[in-house]
Amino acid sequence: MTQSPQSPVFQSDRDSFVRPDGMTVISRRAFASQYFHYRPGQHVVFGGPSTRGKTTLAMDLLEYIINPDFQAYLAQSKPRDPVTEQRARELNLREVNTWPPEKKLGEMFGGRKPNGFLIKPQFGDLNTDMERCAEITSALLMERYANGANPKAKPGILVMDDTMIKAKIMGLDNQMVTILAMAGAMGLALWVFVQKPTDSGRTTVWGYEQAIHVFFTKGGDARMLQRYVEILGENGPIAKRTIPTLEDFQFLYANKVTGHMCIVGAK
Repeated sequence: MTQSPQSPVFQSDRDSFVRPDGMTVISRRAFASQYFHYRPGQHVVFGGPSTRGKTTLAMDLLEYIINPDFQAYLAQSKPRDPVTEQRARELNLREVNTWPPEKKLGEMFGGRKPNGFLIKPQFGDLNTDMERCAEITSALLMERYANGANPKAKPGILVMDDTMIKAKIMGLDNQMVTILAMAGAMGLALWVFVQKPTDSGRTTVWGYEQAIHVFFTKGGDARMLQRYVEILGENGPIAKRTIPTLEDFQFLYANKVTGHMCIVGAK
């Protein structure tokens, strides 16, 4: 693909259309497969209230990015997350409950390797669940960071769903900020999910600062919208008038390097 998301030429009318205000809406599959130019080490932020589809969008993008040589590491923080678990199976992510995982003989001797891992700690004890989950997630962050320092290491993506829980309740803010600040050059990326742009510890500030790709959905208060405007700088006015007009599960996409913007469809 050589066109930008703002280009007026598309493969078919079903892939996109231009709204009266000039914003291009691109179908979810077309955007993920053709228009999302992602490189190893690039950080991504998904911003918006809960239940607006941030995790689903991330999974839709990963479908066209990850493979056994470029794996995703999705750290789960909830006892049950049916959507995440179903999509993880579809994306060939191996589910494990600790880190580092045990090696499988089939994978060691030429069998099909996974496209990554869903790290799902065992839950069931209210007194120890978060402590155990924090310990396992911390081990994942440290191991991946150390691996990234190896010049021969393969790149990967750390998907930190429920970022606020990881930053505040689990106390992993410092580790995630370090990865945001330093690990991009290692080919190790952090994908961050933010419900409120002022409510997830320093990871929020560094996430938006270091991210190349940002996705915003509608919802929240005027303060949240104003923060999005500040994050996008000269493109802030476009965000201010566009985000409130998004349909359910649509996202405003912005590339902070190229300045390209478009609306990613709900489907």
